[in-house]
Amino acid sequence: MGSVQDGPRLIVATPDELKAGTYDSGNIQAALEALHQDGFAVLKGVVDVAHVEHLNEYMSKEADELVKNNSKPFNQGVNWAAVERPCLPVQRRVLQLLRNSGHERVGPGDVVSYLGYKPIHNFITGNNALPHTAGLRQPVHKDIVFYHPQCPFYVIANIPLCDFSKTNGATEFWLGSHAHTTGQEQVLATPDSTLTNAKLRVGEPTCNVLDDVIEQRRAIRPPIQPICQKGDIMLRDLRTWHAGMPNESDQYRIMLALGYQAQWYPNHTLRSKLPLSQGNFFMKHAGQPVEVRADLLPDDSDFGKLNDIFSFRQTSQ
Repeated sequence: MGSVQDGPRLIVATPDELKAGTYDSGNIQAALEALHQDGFAVLKGVVDVAHVEHLNEYMSKEADELVKNNSKPFNQGVNWAAVERPCLPVQRRVLQLLRNSGHERVGPGDVVSYLGYKPIHNFITGNNALPHTAGLRQPVHKDIVFYHPQCPFYVIANIPLCDFSKTNGATEFWLGSHAHTTGQEQVLATPDSTLTNAKLRVGEPTCNVLDDVIEQRRAIRPPIQPICQKGDIMLRDLRTWHAGMPNESDQYRIMLALGYQAQWYPNHTLRSKLPLSQGNFFMKHAGQPVEVRADLLPDDSDFGKLNDIFSFRQTSQ
């Protein structure tokens, strides 16, 4: 069962649940309570650690090249968190993290329960907190630059590729901040406002939450940095406030992000960009009850650049 506490709620599968590949009603309820009340839950030990270590090794080597060539954007304008996209040898394994043998429906199952029937998987990215970045952090923000719905419409599944601690930059989350938050509580864009990987509209929200709103929330429920292990998945309602934190270690702290959209939400254009050679894997093995929306492109396409262009905004706006 999930542990009810001021920190993140932990959903621990029983041996029978792991064998069956699904949670029972008690853990489903615990996960849904966590998402509805906190906007956040940690699914413990649902990913094959060998997969995680393989991804971390590959993406760490890629990160060396990205940092050396300064070829990727920094997230939120803070020069410590490079944005990575899992590339060709990695892409084909990402969905296996949610479908590892014996755990096929453990991860997506809770997304389904929270968002409704057959959520849409249409977004994938990676985030890397660079080593030796003591003192650098992101502002408190939401990954939303528009006036969003006041109900669950999008969930991010964050997959840590190493053990997360305060020392190596475990992400800061503001539990419960999603429940009543609106765009009015964010800094509004001016003609001079800019943001990496987002098109801002004057008078609409930027990502950042207003300072006075942050302090009001701090007095109610201060932020936390969840300690997670390889094999865990963090589920986050897109509305939940968060911030990248300093990595004081000498190793990369890499985290994958898989996005799931509710079927009713009218964004009809957001699609992952995936290599054509891996199309059968993603489409055949995505699995019910999840719909995959992706553009399958030639293998020599610049997937890093193409996947940097995305928007969670309603396409009808």
